[in-house]
Amino acid sequence: MDKKKLRYAILKTLEENKDPFIVLESDEIAKEDIFKQGKFLDQESYITKNNYASNTIYWWGELTEKGEEFLEKNSTFAKAYSVAKEIREWLPFFTGK
Repeated sequence: MDKKKLRYAILKTLEENKDPFIVLESDEIAKEDIFKQGKFLDQESYITKNNYASNTIYWWGELTEKGEEFLEKNSTFAKAYSVAKEIREWLPFFTGK
């Protein structure tokens, strides 16, 4: 997944008070990629108060004003995020898993 799209998905997931590792990790999105982009978002002040341990984010923080602005400015990703989320919810129905 494109870095910018993954960053958007992480921020959107945090806005919904959910864990990005649980919501986003899949065959297409590795936990390591989520970690790297989560760390980037923290370093660039889009999110704050992450707790790190053993090369993972043990506790996700919260959006900063800058993170909220990123979500607003990149609303074109909102539609793609919404569709991807819906497909992910329907997949078990079609695959029987």
